[in-house]
Amino acid sequence: MMQAIKLRKSIRKYKDVDVSPEHLQNIKTIINGAKHLFNNIPMEVLLIEDGSKITDTFKGLISKYTKVKAPHYLAFTSEIQEGHLENIGFIGEEIVLMLTELGIGTCWLGSAIKQDLFKTIFTVKENQNYIILIAFGYPLEPLKPVTTRKRFDKSKIITGALDTQYETIVQSIIDAPSAINSQPWKLAINNNKFDLFLENKNILTKKILKDTNHIDIGIGLSHLYNSAIELGYKIELKKASHKDMGNSEYIISAILNKN
Repeated sequence: MMQAIKLRKSIRKYKDVDVSPEHLQNIKTIINGAKHLFNNIPMEVLLIEDGSKITDTFKGLISKYTKVKAPHYLAFTSEIQEGHLENIGFIGEEIVLMLTELGIGTCWLGSAIKQDLFKTIFTVKENQNYIILIAFGYPLEPLKPVTTRKRFDKSKIITGALDTQYETIVQSIIDAPSAINSQPWKLAINNNKFDLFLENKNILTKKILKDTNHIDIGIGLSHLYNSAIELGYKIELKKASHKDMGNSEYIISAILNKN
């Protein structure tokens, strides 16, 4: 997964070909096996093989950031409960990283299609709402390691002492994608315990990115979790009784121990 984290970037231009039947079957297996952050929240991942069902809804001026034309899409639906957005981000990013390992490009799309319109095209389970899309397909250019990303320095992300053994794990969350590169994560580290917070940078971003930043937290947590597992750690994720930290909202804690 760590190699996939290095390769992963948002792909907005795809080859005009379908993903192979073999890869589509792999993707179905990946979807079924993806780890959930919260198993008690009913949700579904819809594999949209005919991407035109989405792209045909694109009208007028198309933003390359919100309406990406791709051969295929994944759509996420969920019951609306506490933690459902973090759950979607966590599940979706694991799928993204595994698609990256297959050489398939991806892009999270937060506002490509509206809720009501989506429900006229696709069947959504009772009590669930459409949440977000991921575009995917073969990229025009092969994926290669990203050597430079516009990211905050560790000092802006972390409070507490960072043991050198955890530096790669922390870097993995720093490398995670987020809406308009807002990088909302904050980590309070105490020995092997990582308390993850959503940092509201200002009132404007808090209002505009209210939902998407919660998805981003799940995405970043997926990077942290999967890199820790690959490095041989046993990781326990649990929501503890914890106060918010200034403008930062407590989300969940990760406790790392060597297997």
